[in-house]
Amino acid sequence: MKLRTLIAVVLSIFALASTVRLQEPTGPRSKRPRTADDYQAGALKDLAAKAASVDARGNKEETMVVDSDLSPTRVTAKYAGLTARTPQAKAELIRQWARLYAGSLETYKPYEVDVAFNENGNQYWLTFTQKTLTAFWNSNSNKPVDLFLIKMGAVKQDDKWVPVLLVERFQETK
Repeated sequence: MKLRTLIAVVLSIFALASTVRLQEPTGPRSKRPRTADDYQAGALKDLAAKAASVDARGNKEETMVVDSDLSPTRVTAKYAGLTARTPQAKAELIRQWARLYAGSLETYKPYEVDVAFNENGNQYWLTFTQKTLTAFWNSNSNKPVDLFLIKMGAVKQDDKWVPVLLVERFQETK
């Protein structure tokens, strides 16, 4: 009986110690808006390849993969002149991501328009808010732009994994 109690106490101490180490030493950090420096230069091709790699995850019945790593990325692409309502599968993934990681759907609810962009001859559908899209259309949308986006995961469309990429903002390419 004493051995069981001793083991329980030791395990409790280890559990408490590991919890304390995982916390920030100065306490929780407050959230802040992402700045341009928070986005790593990248390519839509690479983000799409990461989404396609979910095939290796095993369960062939999966229809979506929610990813906690947003991978803030800056890409340069050109508007392809096409828009569409965000497919239901993408909208559901955004909802699930917000429920799991943001604590609130309200911030991500306005992402409801998919916009086609070309990068090196390939077309990619990116998700915008109507407000950001209107600002984009009011700018010179015929030139390549830098898009600041986050990756929320991937959805399966026609047996192919498609990334769910949200455009947070854009700027003229420098």
